[in-house]
Amino acid sequence: MKVTVTSIVNFALLTLAIGLSVPAFAQNPNPPSSNGAVASVAGTTWSGPDTMDRHYAYEFLTDGTLHYTYENGSFTDGTWKQDGDSIYMSMNNKYSERLGRITGTHMEGKAWNVAGKTWTWAADMKSPTPTPTS
Repeated sequence: MKVTVTSIVNFALLTLAIGLSVPAFAQNPNPPSSNGAVASVAGTTWSGPDTMDRHYAYEFLTDGTLHYTYENGSFTDGTWKQDGDSIYMSMNNKYSERLGRITGTHMEGKAWNVAGKTWTWAADMKSPTPTPTS
């Protein structure tokens, strides 16, 4: 097979044209961290609605205390635990609990209480930027 300069140039131009015409794959705008670990929520504030028509603000204190605020007031009788991208919250001394998944600056999941009610919830990070954990 004889390779000419024209065929090499044509191949290079075709490769370039295909490369420019194919859109880049979408990437997560909020990657977990440079080392692949999900960032800790410690020291951050998040807020969002639940399907019980309430809006919550969650402050994840560094000692594992959950400070939360909603229409009925502001409380510090909650706790939180994070395991990778999984987040667990208990409120009102475990009267209600939440289990969810963190994706970048968004978290969402399921909730339940001792009365047997279940619902869903979501929240977005408000401040500050979390620090990566391993």
